[in-house]
Amino acid sequence: MNPTLAVRYDPRLIEEAVFHARRHGHVVKGLDAQRNRIYQVSDPDDRERQFHELHDSWFVRLGLNQTIEEALREQPIIAAKVDSCFIVCAAESNAQGAELFVAEEERPENPGRRTLRVLLTPESLLNSTSLRTFLRRELFHIADMLDADFAYEPALPKAEGGPTYDTLVTNRYRVLWDITIHGRMTRRGWLPESDRAEQLAYFRQAFPMLKDNAEESFNRFFDSDRPTHPELTAFAFDPRNAGGGAGDPCAPGTHCPLCKFPTHSFEPHADQLGEDVLAAIKDDFENWMPSMGLCAQCADLYRASRLSLAALKLLPGWSPSPRPEPTDGRHASKSAAAGGK
Repeated sequence: MNPTLAVRYDPRLIEEAVFHARRHGHVVKGLDAQRNRIYQVSDPDDRERQFHELHDSWFVRLGLNQTIEEALREQPIIAAKVDSCFIVCAAESNAQGAELFVAEEERPENPGRRTLRVLLTPESLLNSTSLRTFLRRELFHIADMLDADFAYEPALPKAEGGPTYDTLVTNRYRVLWDITIHGRMTRRGWLPESDRAEQLAYFRQAFPMLKDNAEESFNRFFDSDRPTHPELTAFAFDPRNAGGGAGDPCAPGTHCPLCKFPTHSFEPHADQLGEDVLAAIKDDFENWMPSMGLCAQCADLYRASRLSLAALKLLPGWSPSPRPEPTDGRHASKSAAAGGK
């Protein structure tokens, strides 16, 4: 390891990893003999210190740190830009991962101190093959975050469709970023060529609106050696325009141009809603055209409003009243009624 990067291991991770190695027959009986001698130490503090030293020595002796430190060396930017690295014990396998923390300095001319935390289960250290693949993928994310050319930002811009659409965009971004990393790992020989087909399937699932153009757009990201955060963000928000193709505006997973919510249920024949309904939509959204589509809930909302008006016209004494100017409050109310897709 680069001596400038301090790597510290969680004592609990060390102890449990050695325990699991012993349980799986990786450790010779000398460890048990040493442990039994330490149990005879009367001073509790001294006994605890000796146990820590014993576990530390066997942790290194068994090479349980080797895969971790090799993976860190493969990304030189981490050693160059991270001050401290902590390898800590994860409670369960789905909690494993790598996190970058930046503490802002009081003086703005100085960059914040960066700390890398890698969470691993003790059992994962016993399988160097799967651990190496996992660490390479996680540390590629960290390397991108540290790369000024990648221009990483910790938060995506807020989407027009609110929290639901924020989640959709975030998931798209995650898929895109993972695809660029899998592509780079494949070209380094860290993943088999068959991984490409699996990643393409994930891409199609995340971007169903691209249909026949999906593979062309996928190749753009999988084959990229220098992806950037702004590029991934732009595509996640608007894959059709960012991808250079028109796509299908009513493909499942795209957002309704009226309420801005993502939906898998578009009105099948927007151009057949009737003249009154289409006119009412145009009054509220002057740039909207039937070819742009709308979700089934918004279509139902406008249909219902026109039916209510038709019923009012049948009442004795009905007379038309001037149509009120649209207000933000009314639009927000309509959007809320159309939500939940």
